[in-house]
Amino acid sequence: RLEAELAAAVPRGEHEAVQEGLRAEAATLAQRLGELSRRHEKTCEEVFRVQRQALFMKSERQAAEERLATAQKQLAEAQDEARRLRELHGHAEDSARLVRDRDRKITELSKEVFRLKEALNVLPESRGPPQSPPDTAVLQARIRALEEKLAETETRHSKVVTLYRSHLLYAVQ
Repeated sequence: RLEAELAAAVPRGEHEAVQEGLRAEAATLAQRLGELSRRHEKTCEEVFRVQRQALFMKSERQAAEERLATAQKQLAEAQDEARRLRELHGHAEDSARLVRDRDRKITELSKEVFRLKEALNVLPESRGPPQSPPDTAVLQARIRALEEKLAETETRHSKVVTLYRSHLLYAVQ
């Protein structure tokens, strides 16, 4: 009776065909599952590689930003130094102009002192005895005053030259 019910329910050939189809479908699904597992592993490896590369790029970016900040700081310092050197150069030019003016004044005073000394030397010879006329005393006082002024001007001149040299030395350094 059971065999009869079994035979009536599903024919054996059909059952075996369905079973074979299910086995084939199970094998196909197992193969597809294996393929999907491999693709999943490859995708995970690719994601890991991309994450590693992104981390490396982030560290490279941070290093580049630090180098940029350092370069910007150095540029600002160089610009400040250039501005300071331009100021020093201006001071040096002013000092050079003062030195030239002092040199010119010293030269003029030296010429006047020399002229007055010659005039003083000529006066006693032409008048005879070595008498001190009033003009000679005035000229001698004027000569002394001019010599003092010359000495004072030379002192100031040497101070200006010293200052000028120190500015130049500082600018060179």
